[in-house]
Amino acid sequence: MNTTVQNPARACALFLPRTLSGAGSIASLASELHDLGVTRPLLVTDRGVVAAGLAAKTVAACAEAASVVMFDSVTENPLFADVDNGAALYARERCDGVIALGGGSVIDTAKVIALLATHGGSVADYMGPGGAAHDAGAPLIAIPTTAGTGSEASPSAGIHPDAVTASVGISSRYLVPGVAILDPNLTRSLPPRLTAATGIDALSHCIEGYLSSRSIPLGKAIALDGIAHVAAYLRRAVSDGDDTAARAGMSLAAYAGGVAIGMGLGPAHAVALTCSDQGFHHGVLSGIGLVTTLEFTAEGAPEQVAQISSAFGLRSSMSLAQGVAALMHELGLPTTLAELGYAPGDLKALARAAHASHFNQFAPVRPDEPEYLRLLQKSLNAS
Repeated sequence: MNTTVQNPARACALFLPRTLSGAGSIASLASELHDLGVTRPLLVTDRGVVAAGLAAKTVAACAEAASVVMFDSVTENPLFADVDNGAALYARERCDGVIALGGGSVIDTAKVIALLATHGGSVADYMGPGGAAHDAGAPLIAIPTTAGTGSEASPSAGIHPDAVTASVGISSRYLVPGVAILDPNLTRSLPPRLTAATGIDALSHCIEGYLSSRSIPLGKAIALDGIAHVAAYLRRAVSDGDDTAARAGMSLAAYAGGVAIGMGLGPAHAVALTCSDQGFHHGVLSGIGLVTTLEFTAEGAPEQVAQISSAFGLRSSMSLAQGVAALMHELGLPTTLAELGYAPGDLKALARAAHASHFNQFAPVRPDEPEYLRLLQKSLNAS
């Protein structure tokens, strides 16, 4: 078999954290900190995680290995100010590493705090196209308390400049955490609706990563495995939050989604991010984006969609878009922008923004502006 890389500049690589998985794996935290040489970590989290008692468990798991400084001010949709404030605390307290404990918002925030810790400046210097060059940040351990974004395994982060502006992204091999600890016990406090929404988020990453025209070693297989895990475990996790096997299965699905993000996403996320200006949960928006765009994508990528449908366990009479919508309805989630209550302004401007989104870069079929307008109108029940 010829394994020669014809164009090394375009070669794709797989970057993964050291990964520990299983109930009780949080107990390994002290050892991981020791191995990284971290003795004064900044624990980045949010007040909900603190109220659930998970921050206290994490501090206890550090034992004598570290003196922990806590930053618990990450907002639901993380802001530039959250990152800059966290980085300022890191410097002021002379921290030497970062622990991220929370969902995607927390982990994304922690990634950029770790970057600023070794580079200085402000978050705005590094976000979006043309962001400042950088290399490795401070040591970072990611401990997810949700099973959705997969940020613990992805090279990306999204931060909002302010509370009314869509997020700005950064993607870099240096954002992949050094260690990921997947302890399903830490996701048990997640209520059913958030379990559902974050699970659909994981599904959206796996589906669009698999559909991407870009590939990374083992990436497509990992994405399909994540899709199968969602099909097997999401309903169970929503129905019984104490089902440890289901929680563990969804943790692996989310992780797979984080890997899949490294291949690029697509039109569903272009829709989700374009419509992220009204405070709705990203996972719900991503699911709506799938329902909105998958029929269009299936016309141009029928073989890939058929493989996803098989991994998802759909009967042949049901399209992938219908299967995603059926699961979302079963879980009590809206499947259209109209059901969500999204209030559109200028629809043509929305379509233009979706078409301009960087998420289209690796889409197998890219909707043009008129097609995005049609898709958005359909989801909004607008003419």
